[in-house]
Amino acid sequence: MKHLYKYLLFLLLTFLANCSDNENWTIVEDIQQGVYISGSATVYSGEAPASALKAVPLDGDVKELPELVGIYTWLKAGGDFTISIATDLNQVVKYGNGGEVKKADNIAVYTLSQDATPLKVEKDDFYFVVVNTALKEINILPVNYGVIGAATPKGWDGETALSAPSFDDKLTITWKGKLNMTPGGYKFRYSGGWGQEINKEGGKAKLFTDLGNFGTSQAPLIENAMSQVRPEGPDFTSEVGGEFEFTIQYDLRTRAYNATFDIIGEAVVPPEYPEKMYLVGDATSYGWDTPGTKAAAEMHKVAGGNEGLYWKILSLEAGKGFKLSNANWGNTNLGFGEITSFDSNGIAVTESGGNMSIAETGIYTIVLDLRNNEKKLSVVPVKVFGMGDTYGGWDKDKASNLFTVNLDTRTVVSPPTTTSGNLRMYVSHPWIPDWWQAEFNVYNTTIEYRNDGGDQAAVAVTAGQVATLHFDDNTGSIK
Repeated sequence: MKHLYKYLLFLLLTFLANCSDNENWTIVEDIQQGVYISGSATVYSGEAPASALKAVPLDGDVKELPELVGIYTWLKAGGDFTISIATDLNQVVKYGNGGEVKKADNIAVYTLSQDATPLKVEKDDFYFVVVNTALKEINILPVNYGVIGAATPKGWDGETALSAPSFDDKLTITWKGKLNMTPGGYKFRYSGGWGQEINKEGGKAKLFTDLGNFGTSQAPLIENAMSQVRPEGPDFTSEVGGEFEFTIQYDLRTRAYNATFDIIGEAVVPPEYPEKMYLVGDATSYGWDTPGTKAAAEMHKVAGGNEGLYWKILSLEAGKGFKLSNANWGNTNLGFGEITSFDSNGIAVTESGGNMSIAETGIYTIVLDLRNNEKKLSVVPVKVFGMGDTYGGWDKDKASNLFTVNLDTRTVVSPPTTTSGNLRMYVSHPWIPDWWQAEFNVYNTTIEYRNDGGDQAAVAVTAGQVATLHFDDNTGSIK
């Protein structure tokens, strides 16, 4: 009996210690200044530190606003909730539903009215609840994560959904899901877009809707070990492909996101491609100098996870030879016989002493595809386009935005910009999926290429300016 009493006392002490870990179970005698959520739809019985809304990070020059506070939490359709605003110690006013402002799949917005009917949601789910204390508005965002990025089936165009969130009725919300991944970058995202706009005084503020690395740079997510992740964090990266099972968890007590993955079966190790490929030959302006000795002869990578795909614009002389090689005539040394297939929609490429040759002098785009154990080559007349606000919109391959070719000066010349703004340019080719994956710009007098990186620094121009590009030596001007 004595031993049983000690055992029961030990269990009671353990229970009390566990309860003290959760701020929601702490007895609060004084309500501090702040904004709180509580009610039968929540796990919060009253105004306490655990139910307090906190400043939310914003996407933009202003990183947070004192009037915008929020909380990630589970809400039940069978209950209701109110928002309490304490303007001073124990000076509390409760707010309910003052009327619908906006309702969509990804957000519901209501005015907050003092002592009004409590708020409700239509389904049990995990939500980001954001209150604007200045406008007296509440924004309720369902949070259903998916995986998006170059490594995912939909690329950066949309998320591959994970399962609906599940709640253990205590502290933890969990998302799980399986999808086939390739090497590349990715993030978790909800709402179907990069950020969610909400009302603020005099305009809009944008909430982050993505989860990335907890640190400040890209890094792999840890396999089979939960690691902290955060809204607005940098991309995750994967060096391998395969069937991934992701798990994301949110802890209501710590207000922290954690995530991990497991590879189902064997990881798919991607093929290794040359870091750099070069064009050489007397058909080019680079001659037969050893590949790698002339930087301007380097081909460019394609952004968006297209490893093994390279492109370059250059002038070629008819009847003379050229080939492609990695540095120092390495083992990716491609003459006519080493190419497994030529683009049937491109110009004819013929054999010339083991090298390649074309029949008509011109400025061409050459694309090399080393993926799928092939060596495919396309040679087509160059097509460069302007894109964006300075060219009247974001339509791809718009005829009025096509640059002209001046073979005498071996340059490609833009039409005049139609408005002032940031200049964007790209090469168009059927093997390159989208325009931004092969863009470039002129900085001072140098053409710099996006390659497989992110957005380039903005280049501001005024209406009527013209870009002149000399791709053989990667120089240009904007006048």
